Amino acid sequence: MSEGEKIQFNGNLALLRVCVIVFIANLLNFVVNMCISAGYGGFFSSLWSALTNSSFEDLLATVGLLVVSGVGLVVLLGVLAFAVLLALGIFALVKKSVKALEILAVLFLIWVVLCAFAMNPISGLLGNEMREVNLAQSFISLIFNINVVVAVAAFFVTSEKQDLLLRLCAICFAISGLNSLSHFIFTQLPVFQLAFFGVVYLAVGVFALVKKNVPVLMVGSLMIFIQILLNLFNFIRISGLDLYIAVSLVAHTLFHTSTVIAIAVFFIKPEWVKSCLQKMKG
Repeated sequence: MSEGEKIQFNGNLALLRVCVIVFIANLLNFVVNMCISAGYGGFFSSLWSALTNSSFEDLLATVGLLVVSGVGLVVLLGVLAFAVLLALGIFALVKKSVKALEILAVLFLIWVVLCAFAMNPISGLLGNEMREVNLAQSFISLIFNINVVVAVAAFFVTSEKQDLLLRLCAICFAISGLNSLSHFIFTQLPVFQLAFFGVVYLAVGVFALVKKNVPVLMVGSLMIFIQILLNLFNFIRISGLDLYIAVSLVAHTLFHTSTVIAIAVFFIKPEWVKSCLQKMKG
């Protein structure tokens, strides 16, 4: 951290950045999946057809109908909410605002709870059997949720402890491991891959938390990227090369908390990582 950053912000800057990026990533993930679901259902093609083939009077009547029915108001409020939350996240990231981060954390916690009562947007792209499994996994994820861990961690960015980012990543690995093991035990179609990665993540998280060990977290991060590739391969093998599902999975992977945490691990001790890379090149 530079001298200018120390003057402007009194706290753990790395933790603040990771928390804000997690919030923004989840926001983008939801919006992208909603758009993909709408496109999968033919909404955008129908909308484009209506815009290009309808007369001005028909379009005006349609807009009026949307306003009267209240649908237009809901869409407008959704767009405004997305814009406000994204602006709040960018403001917290650029200005290093703790207050903005805490507001985001509270809203994020509310959002996580509300998600328990709604289907995951990606579920609409799956078959009935896989949709039921996906819904069960969503409810199980509420018990061991790394998003909740990140939201709580946002209230500790002003702490004087220097290893907060390491603790956050280690706890996220442990919670992620418990989450995977829960999926393996309680879902109707147990996948042994979940059990394997669950044990690995739990062991990595507990060991790193107790021993303050960064290299083992890096090994865990590499395992996360391996699991991502395996999941993509399995979905493509089961569902085929469906464009919407493939794009949805890629977006879900890029804008996911686990991906952010896996990358953040390499910034716990950036000087040490840089020296290791230089030794590998040399």
